[in-house]
Amino acid sequence: MRILPCLFLLFVGTTAVAQSKKDIRKNKIKAITEQITDYVGGKEITKTDSYKKYNKEGQVIEEVEYDKNGKFKRKIVSKYNEFDDKTEEAVYDAENKLVEREVYKYDSYKEKSEVLHYNERNELDSKAVYVVNSNGLKTERRLYDAKGKLLQVKKYIYAF
Repeated sequence: MRILPCLFLLFVGTTAVAQSKKDIRKNKIKAITEQITDYVGGKEITKTDSYKKYNKEGQVIEEVEYDKNGKFKRKIVSKYNEFDDKTEEAVYDAENKLVEREVYKYDSYKEKSEVLHYNERNELDSKAVYVVNSNGLKTERRLYDAKGKLLQVKKYIYAF
């Protein structure tokens, strides 16, 4: 009999924490800041844990992470196309310097076809190319270095 209340609390606790994209859009939420309050030696110590900024479609366009002391750690900035596909993601360090950047390209099936990875100097570091079959299913990912040399092939095998 005790299992039901525990399951209910577990379900409510996990679903109440995160807001869905639909809820963010419906409520016109522009940003969410998460704060943690620790109680140490009878004192409250509040620090920022994370910050997320959203576009009108409910997609995260900026995410800021903080360290355990609440100090700025890194920022991730994302861009999207008219089909709600992520087209770019840039990561910045605590000094707001570019650490890495990825550019995403899509095929006629609106599936990811390429990922271009750039380093901190914004120079091409690697390129992943996705191969798609006639059903629009991804069959492999080919990873190339900046000079176009094949480094790795990852195959996707489906069971129906």
